Amino acid sequence: MDKFSKSLEYIFDIKHLQDAYQEISKNSVGIDEVSFKEFESNILSNLKELQSAILTDRYTPEPLKKIEIPKLSGDEPRPIGLSAIKDKVVQRVLYDALGEYFDDKFSNKSYAYRKNKSTITAINRVSEFLNQKNFFVLKSDIKDFFESINHDKLLELLHHHIVDNSIIRVISLLLQNGSFKKFDYSEHIEGVHQGDILSPLLSNIYLDMMDKFLDKDDIPFVRYADDFVVLAKSSKDIETIQANLQEFLKTIDLQLSTQKTYTTHIKDGFTFLGVTFKGKNKIVDNERFQKSISRLHQLSKTKKGFKKFVDDINAYLLVLKNYYLKIIKPDTTQHTLLQQHLLDTLSHKVYLAKSNKDIKTKKEFKILLDSVSFDILFDDSKDKYIDLVIQKAYERYKSEKSYKEPISKINKQKNKYAKKFALNSTLHIATPGLALGISKNKITIKKYGKVQNSYPIDKISRIILEGKGYSLSSDVIKRCAKESITIDFIDSDAFAYASLITYNATTSQLIHKQAMVLNTPLHITLAKEFIKGKAKNQINYLKYLDKYHKKLDKPISRMQELLKSSKKATTTNELMGYEGSISQIYWDSIRQILDAPFERRITFGAKDIVNSSLNYGYAILYGKIQHSLVYAGLSLHISFLHSLDKNKPTLTFDMIEEFRTFIVDRTIFAMINKDEPIKLDSKGLLTKKSRKLISQNIKEKLGSYTMWKKESVKIENIIQIQCYNLAKAINEDKKYKAFIGKY
Repeated sequence: MDKFSKSLEYIFDIKHLQDAYQEISKNSVGIDEVSFKEFESNILSNLKELQSAILTDRYTPEPLKKIEIPKLSGDEPRPIGLSAIKDKVVQRVLYDALGEYFDDKFSNKSYAYRKNKSTITAINRVSEFLNQKNFFVLKSDIKDFFESINHDKLLELLHHHIVDNSIIRVISLLLQNGSFKKFDYSEHIEGVHQGDILSPLLSNIYLDMMDKFLDKDDIPFVRYADDFVVLAKSSKDIETIQANLQEFLKTIDLQLSTQKTYTTHIKDGFTFLGVTFKGKNKIVDNERFQKSISRLHQLSKTKKGFKKFVDDINAYLLVLKNYYLKIIKPDTTQHTLLQQHLLDTLSHKVYLAKSNKDIKTKKEFKILLDSVSFDILFDDSKDKYIDLVIQKAYERYKSEKSYKEPISKINKQKNKYAKKFALNSTLHIATPGLALGISKNKITIKKYGKVQNSYPIDKISRIILEGKGYSLSSDVIKRCAKESITIDFIDSDAFAYASLITYNATTSQLIHKQAMVLNTPLHITLAKEFIKGKAKNQINYLKYLDKYHKKLDKPISRMQELLKSSKKATTTNELMGYEGSISQIYWDSIRQILDAPFERRITFGAKDIVNSSLNYGYAILYGKIQHSLVYAGLSLHISFLHSLDKNKPTLTFDMIEEFRTFIVDRTIFAMINKDEPIKLDSKGLLTKKSRKLISQNIKEKLGSYTMWKKESVKIENIIQIQCYNLAKAINEDKKYKAFIGKY
């Protein structure tokens, strides 16, 4: 028998080392963390040093870095060893030198890791044996094959073929080299390292013993790595082959996998290399086929441009041509499905491009689709398929557009009635001298003892008394407490100075926990969320306004920087400093674009339209916030951002921060910019008509719906939900997320 007679010196010639370096994968580095850039920066010197180490017997491979790759099947993950760059080069040199020699010795029924052989040629060879009426089949693979190869037996095989023992010594070093998994070293007593360049060749050399055992009796079989089928003309032959094969494998320390070994007949079918053989049919395994279809659809969902999408489609069609389409015949169910799903994928991409206005005309789509390799799946002219793809996409676009129109109309009507109910459910009284009483199930409003109006109690959720000079009967107060109707009091300066709220909602247990949060990490976390909610809403509103004004880029960027920096704050005083700076920029920006006199933000004693309107709007919102906090079971006097004050409900000050911009600022500025009749009287206060108009707009805003967390939610309900979320965060020590409105 001819042996491999080339020497170690010849194999590791510097030219062979250079060629090997060009062939190795550059996707990973070994445990020594030497990068390809680093290795290549002094490539000739590194290769010469490697050559010298090998030829003078100083070469020792680096331990492998062990990682695990999950299997698509969900089985145990596959262990992979990552070699150092220099060791990859050594393995590649050995593979290139020994591969051709051993390939000539291998059985022609072995198909894995061999030149001019593939899964397709293996599948065709199975078909050939079936055509010879070998209808009885043993389907099997080797249990833990790659981890079970006996080193001594493998090295003995190599000695039988290779003349220069120094070559075998290098292979032995690579074979027995251990690995680190994180910080733990594992010796390598048996098996080959999966992931090593040399392992496929060594595994084929080892399993060639099994191939030769079957070949000596001229048994039909096809092997791909450790996965194989044996075929015979009778069930008795298959049983005999299986028994003999099991005995032989024991001699080389291997065994068949009990889970994956079975005997069958072609009429019952079997699956090999992802292809199911049954009767005269040959189809791609359904699970693998479905993954291919899923992959096809995934291509249309990426954010790549249309031209890159077409390139990706063509590349994938070429893969189908070189594998599946050599198995799947035209006019079969699977072939038809591939055609349908290709058209669906292309149509979906056209639809997305049309919806996003990336491409606007059918002519542009036709030019781009003309580059698709339709001929791989279709025999006739591609023009009709291009037209079909565009037609389906446009039909979908038009149908969804027409479908959304009635939804838009319905939402408009929903908001119309929601605003109406919100407006009617708040009884806002601003005329002094009126008396509120109860008559049956109605709240009556009397003047000089005569009933002016009456309102069904079940239609009322809130009463606002503005100014002074009212009288309330105890019956009104008791009934409002029973029906959870809040009574809010606002003075002439738009200051919400009091509320009558039933105490039923507040719980002492929660209040105790609320107090316990003070001066804990959760305290500062909650304070940061309130600041975040306010700042984010201010930033988002400015972004919305800048779409039309185009001059707020710099202030928006500065606010974003300050908000980011606020995350590092460790005290509420620091946070309030950031809040003040962000708000200053916000109000300066508003001043630039507001079509009304506005110098600065004034909270008390304002005599200008902008500040007076804002303060009045905040007063209306204030009562709603306070009402919601109480009904969430929270104490109004234990706050996390604003300083505690026994005379003030400071938690209301905290919670209102999230909602000021979204509910009040946006409403007031829209009214001013639309030139709605907001006016001041001779004392610099809002006129009665102006107050009524602002009150109406704020109440309508509270009662309207907005998209929040992917749902359409009434704004006043969001306030209540956020208050409950705050209570939950306090009660369960969990994260509280600020409300960020959609502008």
